[in-house]
Amino acid sequence: MDKKNVAVFFGGRSCEHEISIITGLQLIEYLDTNKFNIIPVYIARDGRWYSGQELLNRAIYKDFENKKKVLNEVTLYPYLGQKGLTVTKKACFFGEKIIPVDIYFPAFHGEFGEDGCIQGLFELAGVPYVGSGVLPSAIAMSKNTAKTVVSQYGIPVLPSVTINKELVEKEGIEATKKEIFANNTLKYPVFIKPNNLGSSIGVSKATNDEELLIALTKVFKRDKEALIEPYMDNMFEINISVLDTTEGLRTSVVEIPVTDGSFLSYEDKYMREGKGKKKGGTPKRSEGMASLTRSINPVDLDEKIKNTVSEYAKIAYKAIKASGVGRIDFMYDKNSGTIYLNEFNLIPGSLSFYLWEKSDPVLLYTEELTKIIDRAFEVYSIKQELDRDTGFKAL
Repeated sequence: MDKKNVAVFFGGRSCEHEISIITGLQLIEYLDTNKFNIIPVYIARDGRWYSGQELLNRAIYKDFENKKKVLNEVTLYPYLGQKGLTVTKKACFFGEKIIPVDIYFPAFHGEFGEDGCIQGLFELAGVPYVGSGVLPSAIAMSKNTAKTVVSQYGIPVLPSVTINKELVEKEGIEATKKEIFANNTLKYPVFIKPNNLGSSIGVSKATNDEELLIALTKVFKRDKEALIEPYMDNMFEINISVLDTTEGLRTSVVEIPVTDGSFLSYEDKYMREGKGKKKGGTPKRSEGMASLTRSINPVDLDEKIKNTVSEYAKIAYKAIKASGVGRIDFMYDKNSGTIYLNEFNLIPGSLSFYLWEKSDPVLLYTEELTKIIDRAFEVYSIKQELDRDTGFKAL
């Protein structure tokens, strides 16, 4: 069997740029090289695309402007018939004008990569790609929209209010407060977070007006929308991964992330490994979400809770028509015993391999990646069967 050429995309223009690099390089390390030829594609912060084996060395990203000369600049044109990536600027006089690609694997986190943007380009070019399509990606990126959709399927979600940056700028904080606390749905303390970002970036708790204004200012530096929810003081998070395979949907074991504070921060998720030093003084490198302290498949967690989370996850995944692998984060309210869906992560950090390695049956990271790619080819094949040409009848 001929090897398939897999272009792995990472980096991007979002504030989760660095985490995307970690996920992408981790993914590349575990792809089955007996089945796949790997083409790393890095999208720099300015949006330019680069390719070359030098991208596999983490050191290049710390001084990228000075080291990018060894890389080809590439692009994918948005029309049918693309055989791969077009080299727009060569690092040397030799080499191909087209880098052949059989399938595209986005490993982005956040805007312009996880939200349907790059998926839209893949659709325009008519190429196979891994993971969810434009619509589910866009739904999942907007926490408020995702909650609205899944609530129609009987999955509990916390009451919330979405505040647009324009409202605060035009109407002021008093009008904003009226909008947030209308109908007595919410009251202090409240939880404020960006509606369209992940990795717990810009998340705050507010107990009064002054803290609310500070929290909104923090959000609006990164996002145009803020999501306001009630603060739950007696809860814990439960996360689970969902895998869309050729055999159907599967769910992993659950995890309970462990935090130093009252909620998971960016540092909790990604920086714990970076705080210490290895022998000899070398800084520990982050391994993304895999390095987060967590309790995986905790034996003391009620089986009814685990089963409910698994069932909710499958329903939610189907509801937004997601594909590939994702992680869905839930919250368990210990006061009421209610399980709430918190958010989707359709390109989760480390692709949640640490959950699948503990599942039954065990699914190793390399096997997980192969299943995701196989499913992507199947989805693409189904799309190709559609007849979109009606001929010239109306002109």
